Amino acid sequence: MLYLVENIKCLRAKIRRSQRQLANDLGITRTRYSKYEYGMAEPPIEILVKIAKYYGVSVDELISVDLRHIILQEGSNLLEREL
Repeated sequence: MLYLVENIKCLRAKIRRSQRQLANDLGITRTRYSKYEYGMAEPPIEILVKIAKYYGVSVDELISVDLRHIILQEGSNLLEREL
């Protein structure tokens, strides 16, 4: 999963949520989510789908596109939505 770790860290930081808040939103423990962010575990497909939906991106984008560059572009609206 080429860019998963970097993407989920960057996306979470962009919306200023803690790991605990995001884990609660996804219905998993903070410890479990933390392992995904640090590359210590790979999320199962159902969690990947939840994360992708949460951020409004496809699973493919989440794992294979470096979203950090897209997010940092001026005027990017990737995450401009109500949570």
